Amino acid sequence: MHINNIEALKIIKSLLNVGNVTVEENRNCCSFVVQDFTEIKDVICPIFLQYPLLTSKNLDFKDFYKAIIIKNKNNLSLTDKEKIILLKNGMNSKRKIFTSFSINSQINVSPEWFIGFFEGEGTFGIKTGSSLYFQVAQKNTSIENLNAIITFLTNLKATQLKKNSQILPLNVVSIINKKTDVISLVVSSVDAIYYYLLPLLDTSKMYTNKVIDFKLWRMALILKIYGYYYLSEGKTLFLDISDILNKRYNPSAQKNINLRIEEIFNRYQLILLKNPPFNVENCISHVDNVRDYRLKIKSDIQKTIYIYENGKLIKGSPFSSFSNAHKALGLKSTSNTCNRYLDTNRLYKSKFIFTSKHIL
Repeated sequence: MHINNIEALKIIKSLLNVGNVTVEENRNCCSFVVQDFTEIKDVICPIFLQYPLLTSKNLDFKDFYKAIIIKNKNNLSLTDKEKIILLKNGMNSKRKIFTSFSINSQINVSPEWFIGFFEGEGTFGIKTGSSLYFQVAQKNTSIENLNAIITFLTNLKATQLKKNSQILPLNVVSIINKKTDVISLVVSSVDAIYYYLLPLLDTSKMYTNKVIDFKLWRMALILKIYGYYYLSEGKTLFLDISDILNKRYNPSAQKNINLRIEEIFNRYQLILLKNPPFNVENCISHVDNVRDYRLKIKSDIQKTIYIYENGKLIKGSPFSSFSNAHKALGLKSTSNTCNRYLDTNRLYKSKFIFTSKHIL
């Protein structure tokens, strides 16, 4: 694990009272390692026998346990040793056969298992501009497990929703990376994240650095769902959260990281003192809230968009509307590009910057 998660491994060691926590500082990683055979046999294996793994790791454990049973004999024959070597050579990255469950098998994902799995394989994400997403990923060798996760997520209840609410059910999108054979399950609807996922996350305990990721991501979610994002100070804070969330594991971003997080939290508390632009209790979809809000303030705000290419204003800039700015870039007038990049200090196509004020 990343060295920032070392406290989680220390908790595991303390609870099991076996093994050691090791650190590889040159790789910024840490590990919990149990090497004593008796501790593996009597402490570690019983855990996985009582609480079976749900991914293809279950196959590795089964082979590992077969090797433990063989090794537990008083005297190992040459055949026994060859069996252990054969098991070893078919495990983990060397595994070629992944038939672990029958076609009729049922994997029941519990909230506790899901949170533990997410801490290892999940992401609290914010895309460039304004989009939040929740993602878990796994190799395509664990299809049964991924299907079980989809079932678990889509069965989450939104108890705070009113009857006949406009909020759509949670939808999970499956994306496969053909180069790595990794399948990502993504929830990107801000409504689904807030009404269905957040209650689960708020009542779950995490042990790794995901705790901090969640706090930051949660603040961004509240800014978005309550409409604070559409205030200038709210959008700036959202983008600062996005920046620190996406870069905080980069060694170059570790300097004063705790002070930056504390400063973000203080700004967040101040913004919450304002009346929220959206009334979430009405259970209106976020898209409709945004549309109504923009129609309400349209007559009060004059849009001015400055577009710079490599530091210089492009022809026709500044523009009096998003549609005119989009046309100047050869985009459809209905594009969302200006809204995504305006005042974000992020480059569009690696060369364009969008601002609402002239850069002196």
